Amino acid sequence: MRNPSTMTLTRRLSIRLEQIRQARIIHGGLVSLGLAALAVKLSRLPIPSRRVRRRLFRDQYVRRYPPGLAESESERPLEDYPSLNALFTRGLRPEARPIAADRSVVLSPCDGRVQDVGRVDGGTLLTVKGIEYSVASLLAEVDARPFERGLFAIVFLSPIDCHRVFSPADGRLDRVVHVPGSRLLVHPPLQRAEYPVYTLNERVVLHLSTDAGPIVVVMVAGWGVGHITGPLVPRFRAGARRVESFACDPPSPVARGDWMATFELGSTVVLLTPPAPGAIPLVTPNEKVRYGQPLFGLDEPAGDR
Repeated sequence: MRNPSTMTLTRRLSIRLEQIRQARIIHGGLVSLGLAALAVKLSRLPIPSRRVRRRLFRDQYVRRYPPGLAESESERPLEDYPSLNALFTRGLRPEARPIAADRSVVLSPCDGRVQDVGRVDGGTLLTVKGIEYSVASLLAEVDARPFERGLFAIVFLSPIDCHRVFSPADGRLDRVVHVPGSRLLVHPPLQRAEYPVYTLNERVVLHLSTDAGPIVVVMVAGWGVGHITGPLVPRFRAGARRVESFACDPPSPVARGDWMATFELGSTVVLLTPPAPGAIPLVTPNEKVRYGQPLFGLDEPAGDR
């Protein structure tokens, strides 16, 4: 993996211009881009009027991101959230996301849409448009070898999804790695091979030890995402230029469905599991998933393969 500090000035400038180009496209022009960037900067400021919050969080969401937010799933009424950031990082009612009890499956760590799912082959995984990524470049300082022939899934979170990330299995969180980087858009249609978003963008790697072996959850920040926070994530230095690795001493026990971290605004999650006899994906590309639902099956009978 190329460390951000070793990139040439020309390459960094090229990535920055590509980031602006993508953002301009998705927001429909420079004026709209400027307004969106301002909204990101102001996302933590309280909105004092419940009426304004109701209109912004309901009407505007439906208009921009149909069908809008599912208020019945939120812990609180939408207008109770004092800021845009509070809305994005909201929790959901437990009954809205039942956690599968079957220990022979690995759960989805987040809400979103499956961008790609498959098996690691030759240390690589694929995503839309056939863009190939090496697992080693994605994971930075985490050993990629245990995941050869294991399963992977890439899940894209839209602005209407819950932006919390949860444990896909029972185990222990023993390491967290922060990889600084860019803020290219993670929206699938805008990805380009010359700008491999999952290895260029800022990301956090959560390393879990489980009975099935090591599992990693990679949180890839996207446009507008300035923070990855949560109950089990250390505070990272703003503007860091080097990879930072944090060992959990002692490791933090996690149960399937436990809240681990949060995206502030939109992003993507990559899940990697070790190889297991009979392991199969239980979802397909473009399928909508919710955290807590089975994503991989680990114990498929041999006769059913």
